[in-house]
Amino acid sequence: MNFINDILQFAGVENLGVENLGVENLGLETPAYLLLLLLALFPLLVRGHTTFAYPSIARLPVDPLSKWLERLWRILGALSISFIALGLAGIYWGSHSVERVGRGAHIMIVLDRSASMNDNFADKPAEGEASKMAVARQVLQTFVSKSREDLLGMVTFSTSPILAAPLGGDREAVLSALKATDAGGMGFTAVARGLGMALGYYEGKPVTGARVVLLVSDGGAHLESKTQDMLRNMFHRQGASLYWIFLRSANGASLTKPQEEGHDDAYPEYQLHQYFGSMGVPYKAYEAENPMAVEQAMADIARLKNQPVRYQEAAPRRDLSVIFYWLALLCTCGLFAFHLTEVKQWRTA
Repeated sequence: MNFINDILQFAGVENLGVENLGVENLGLETPAYLLLLLLALFPLLVRGHTTFAYPSIARLPVDPLSKWLERLWRILGALSISFIALGLAGIYWGSHSVERVGRGAHIMIVLDRSASMNDNFADKPAEGEASKMAVARQVLQTFVSKSREDLLGMVTFSTSPILAAPLGGDREAVLSALKATDAGGMGFTAVARGLGMALGYYEGKPVTGARVVLLVSDGGAHLESKTQDMLRNMFHRQGASLYWIFLRSANGASLTKPQEEGHDDAYPEYQLHQYFGSMGVPYKAYEAENPMAVEQAMADIARLKNQPVRYQEAAPRRDLSVIFYWLALLCTCGLFAFHLTEVKQWRTA
C-alpha cells in the first residue's frame, strides 16, 4: 500500500488511504471511452514483421530472449492503449473515509443561544463593547482554529437543541456554525436537552481520547430529579468530563456565592453548578465576568493533552486520470526503448 501511495504522490495526488478503499469506490466520468479498449487487442493479435531480403529464416535457431522481448513489447502496447482509454473515460475514486491519527481530545461544544446571550457581562461594559454571544463566538473561533488535532463538534440550544456540526475533524463546519450565530439568540435556556444531544454523539464510538463537553452559557435551569439521573448516567456511560464557561450577566448570580435561604429558585445557575459538581465526573466551572476571563478559561481548556486519537475523515472524490496517463507514458517509454533494440538491417558479409 505504501508503494501505491508513493505513486499517487509522484503523480501529484494526495494520499488516498488506499487501505480503506474498495473496488466499489471506482467510477467513470465518460464510460463511452471504454470502447477504445478494443484497440488494445491489436498489439496482441496483429503480427507485423520487418521485411528482409532473404527468402526464409525458418532454419535459423530459435532465440528465447527475442521471443520474450516480443511478448513484452506487445503487452506494453496493449497496456498503453488501455491506460489512455481509462484516462479519457475519466476514472475516479468516489467519496470515501480516510483514517487519521492525531493527539487531542473529543470536544463537543454546547453553546447557549438564548435571548440573554445578547446582553453584556457583569462588569460595567465600555462603550461599544460586544455582547456575550459575540465574545464567546470570537473566542471559540480562535480555539477551534488552533485545535488542529482535536475532534470537534457543536450543539446550540435555546428552547430546543440543534446539531450545528457533528463530532469529527471538519473544523470548517464548526467555524461555519459559529459564524451562523451572528443572528443573535432567542428563546429560553434548555441546558439539559443541549447536553443530552452532545453526549449522544459519543454513543457507539471507541474511546480513543479524552471526552470533553464544553458548555458555554450565561444561565441555568431547574432540572427534575429524573432529568438529573439521566444526565448523570449519560456522563458516566460516555466517560465524559464537563467544563462550564459561565458568562455572568450584569446583576446575575455568582456560582461561588451561596444564595440566601428560601431564594434558591431565583438563582438556578448556582443550583445547576452544585448539581454538576455532584455528578461524580471531572467538572470545572469558569465564572467569566468580562471578555478577558473568557479568553483565560479557553486557554486553560486548550491545554488538554491525552493519548493519540484515531478517527475517520470524509474525503471528496479524486480524479485518477492523471495516474493512468502517467502509466501510459511509462509503457510508451518502454515501447520506445524496445524499438531502439530492433534490428533494422542485417549485416552483410
